[in-house]
Amino acid sequence: MAASYQQPGVGGGDSTKSSFSSSDLETPSISSRPLFSGNKRGGDLRGMLDSNKDTLKLEAMKHLIGMIAKGADCSDYFPAVVKNVVAKNTEVKKLVYVYLVRYAEEQQDTALLSISTFQKALKDPNQLIRASALRVLSSIRVPIIAPIMMLSIKESSTDLSPYVRKAAAHAIPKLYNLDPDQKDALVEVIEKLLKDQTTLVAGSVVMAFEMVCPDRIDLVHKNYRKLCTLLVDVDEWGQIVILNMLTRYARTQFINPNREEFKEAAFYPESASEESSSEEGEDESKKAKKKKPVYTMDSDHRLLLKNTKPLLQSRNSAVSITLLCCWYCWLYVIKRLLWQQLSCITTWPPWKRQVL
Repeated sequence: MAASYQQPGVGGGDSTKSSFSSSDLETPSISSRPLFSGNKRGGDLRGMLDSNKDTLKLEAMKHLIGMIAKGADCSDYFPAVVKNVVAKNTEVKKLVYVYLVRYAEEQQDTALLSISTFQKALKDPNQLIRASALRVLSSIRVPIIAPIMMLSIKESSTDLSPYVRKAAAHAIPKLYNLDPDQKDALVEVIEKLLKDQTTLVAGSVVMAFEMVCPDRIDLVHKNYRKLCTLLVDVDEWGQIVILNMLTRYARTQFINPNREEFKEAAFYPESASEESSSEEGEDESKKAKKKKPVYTMDSDHRLLLKNTKPLLQSRNSAVSITLLCCWYCWLYVIKRLLWQQLSCITTWPPWKRQVL
């Protein structure tokens, strides 16, 4: 006969051996995790940051980033954190740069002492470290280092990683606001980045173009078709920036189809006087119709309308609103494209029905 199994502490088992309680199976709350715990003192964190062990430095940096995420002011730890820029551990270095990007503008004097280290980090094998170093450099708003920032942006604009080139595009407006005299050199970098074929860089460089040299339409001529082609694959906020720029470009470079010479005469006359005069000048009107110019849409104009049509299905309401602003001049195009979508109007959000 097989012996029956009995759990300890139940029935005839040993009552001294307690069973698991429900509290033992509960998952720890977020506030109890080391990343968000607040039981460490400032002296403990500084000691951990000055330690020779990477594990202690990593734990201290995680704790600081957690405090920043909760809204705490951790600027007092800047001198202790900036020393770890030269740390060999990649995870520690990443968190150090996250901290420095947050407080570099407030602690400019202390950050200036590590500029040489930031310049060396621009040649780090890790693309995240290179991009973070450029972000920290562009966050130090001191006019003295403007030439250093300019050299760093030029080097990063030719980086093999599109992530670093995107960081270079983000740094361009910051340097322009710091030192407007660098505009000519920045325009050269923008011209180079506009030729980039990756979707990751497109939105950022167009934003830099709009903030630094929006009047240089000649820079868009060479890259217009490429931007139209990449538009669908760019991130949503990049699509908004590119759409605004292409809208301004199209309204200034293409013929307006709503001009008076392209409009047809009304089918019914508005008054009796017009009706009587229309019979007398029938022959003249026929001649005028023959001479009336006919609007023919430019191929590049058509390319813009064709490549922006898929954005009508975007989940981002800002993209769809910007798209309709782009189409506003071409009312007949809006009618054609929107009528194709009326079959699914019941599934559209309320704001899209209001636009219709």
